[in-house]
Amino acid sequence: MRPRGRPRDPVSSRAAATAAVGVTTAGVLPGFMIGVLWVQLRADLGFGPSLLGVLVACFFFASALSAFTAGMVVRRFGTSPVVRLSALVAAGSMLVISVAAQHTPVLVGALVVAGWGNGIGQPASNDLIARAVAPEHHGLAYGTKQAAIPLATMLAGVAVPLVAIPFGWRPAFAIGAGMALLLVLTVPSGSRLPPRGATEASEAAGPFRRAALLVLACGIALGAATGNALGSFFVATAVDSGISPGTAGVLAAVASASGAAARIAFGWLADRVRTRWLLVVAAQMAIGGLSYALLGTGVEVLIACGAVIGYCTGWAWAGLSTYSVARMHPGMTARATSITQGGMGAGAALGPLLFGALVAATSYPVAWFTTAAVSVVAGAVVVQARRMLMRDRPGLVAAQQLRRRARHA
Repeated sequence: MRPRGRPRDPVSSRAAATAAVGVTTAGVLPGFMIGVLWVQLRADLGFGPSLLGVLVACFFFASALSAFTAGMVVRRFGTSPVVRLSALVAAGSMLVISVAAQHTPVLVGALVVAGWGNGIGQPASNDLIARAVAPEHHGLAYGTKQAAIPLATMLAGVAVPLVAIPFGWRPAFAIGAGMALLLVLTVPSGSRLPPRGATEASEAAGPFRRAALLVLACGIALGAATGNALGSFFVATAVDSGISPGTAGVLAAVASASGAAARIAFGWLADRVRTRWLLVVAAQMAIGGLSYALLGTGVEVLIACGAVIGYCTGWAWAGLSTYSVARMHPGMTARATSITQGGMGAGAALGPLLFGALVAATSYPVAWFTTAAVSVVAGAVVVQARRMLMRDRPGLVAAQQLRRRARHA
């Protein structure tokens, strides 16, 4: 007889990870398409450069706020339905932008709705991985999922020479909407997922210290602010430095593809090498600072190198940070990562907003040199947060051991 509560036809790890990556890509695609296609969109609608920061900030602020309610939404409606809803919202918002975007309020409204969908979809996709992927492959799974962010930039970058330049930016958003709609079909049925009851029970118990995680969230917010500025303003920076829009789009695609590969590679290593991965995160942020400085030089070759290095270091740590926090908080992954995810969302929103304002007030070089300094500071904050986390770790491990003994008593 089949054990009660077990799914009749369990979903495979590969299928779950594929769905999580696809929907996460669709969820962030509207925000990054605005940045990569901004040159064409601005010329058509007559917007100024500071509006780009506002639009991207609206998207990520909505994502950050909705992420805090995602746990409740997932418990109420289930993992798979929420993941599907995220892809549907992304498709609908890009379709609205394609058809009806003529004025700022329409763009803002569509991106706020898209951000809401992305915010609930990210934790739901995390839950999909946690329930369907074996723990020994979590590093690779989370790294691959977080690779969806540079993958979205890559898709948007490819859309510049292939679609936006010959046909316009509206067809590019329409194609993105169609892709997001197709991804709904990849999400496995909720009846095929293992139950999460035991995980929820363990996460509800034990001591939980927020101070170190709040410090870490601050470091992650600073790092996300710089990384998201790269994703949002690289094409505009390259064009301002004399690179053609088509070439800039290709460079964005190549750099973001390299960044996606780096996130996957670091996740693969995390499953095989036991090391101080948060220190690796800090080092990535510091090296990313050097790459952002290259973007401020105005030299075409250095700009291209800075983009690739930046995506592979300064914006390649998201999966590692999630993996590290989860590993350091056994049985309390959801509570711990909700704090750091909030910091990441806030930074992703503030970065483009402040960068756009700084560009409007000064220039692209000044904005990039400032971004470089912030990225180095982010790495230093992460180092301090790790020290605090290590002081808390013995108590967390002891509490986990007590819970295991209680369950087996």
